[in-house]
Amino acid sequence: MKANHGPPGAWVGVALLAVLAMLGAIGCAPPAEEQGTAAVITLSSSSIADDIIPKKYTCDGDGLSPALSWTAPPPGTQSYVLIMNDRDSIVGRLRRHLYAHWLMYDLPGNAHELPEGIPPQQQQLADGSRQGSKGVNDFGYGGPCPDNHIPHHYVFTLYTLDVKPDLPIAASERQIRKAMQGHVIGRGQLVSTYQR
Repeated sequence: MKANHGPPGAWVGVALLAVLAMLGAIGCAPPAEEQGTAAVITLSSSSIADDIIPKKYTCDGDGLSPALSWTAPPPGTQSYVLIMNDRDSIVGRLRRHLYAHWLMYDLPGNAHELPEGIPPQQQQLADGSRQGSKGVNDFGYGGPCPDNHIPHHYVFTLYTLDVKPDLPIAASERQIRKAMQGHVIGRGQLVSTYQR
């Protein structure tokens, strides 16, 4: 008699969850430039209350970038890099890296804030700051737009660098992270959630 081990779909579901968990662990491991003894700075936002991103800053609202501000950086800071990732994106896990919603680099070392509503198509701002490329013709801030009904965690990470990297306009996350290696002297992080 043939043993009944349950419907094949159940086993496929269990196997898929195991693979996603494994990829999640790989994808969420901090890169080398995020490890070490970098000074801690405080990153905050007047746009975000109680660690929940309001709808106006998401794909369900106006999609505006939130205002950000931070405390004084460590001595020797020449520039900043800002990266916003979705820690819970399935797409990011399958690609084995966190999904990027916003990339900014070449922020001046004397900057202490970003205003609300930076136009996403503006690749270079008046102060020399640049917005990176997340894909073909995809620049600037992309608001949270989770594909399920569970809270996603959005991580804004601000890095202080001891150099101003020589990067092209519309650099990719890979290019930015490579240029950061060995130059991160400070780091601040803000984690917020959004649920549809």
